Amino acid sequence: MNNDYTNAKLKEKNKDLPPKRRHLGLILIFAMVLFSLLSMSLVHAYQNLQKQLKLEQVAIKTNDQLTQETTAKSQEIQKMKDPDFLAKYARTQGYSESNEKIFEIPGMKNNSNN
Repeated sequence: MNNDYTNAKLKEKNKDLPPKRRHLGLILIFAMVLFSLLSMSLVHAYQNLQKQLKLEQVAIKTNDQLTQETTAKSQEIQKMKDPDFLAKYARTQGYSESNEKIFEIPGMKNNSNN
């Protein structure tokens, strides 16, 4: 069966077959490595995002505390501008005006600073 007709049919049949996939394994390995690297990068980015969110919460809490402290300090400054409060505060510290005597009541000294 080695005639021209059979040889032509065999060549035609071989042309219709898809080519062998010799490098398909390497391509699949490369694709798996690529996807694993991308997924590791994605996980790392997500972890960084979580750290940033925690830092943001800490910053918000710190900002709230500083805002409260600033408000308290500004209220103290407003009190220090009041002459009656300054006189009262000076008396609690032991200072007095001329011809003035200060009598301390044991339970009242700390309450008079407000």
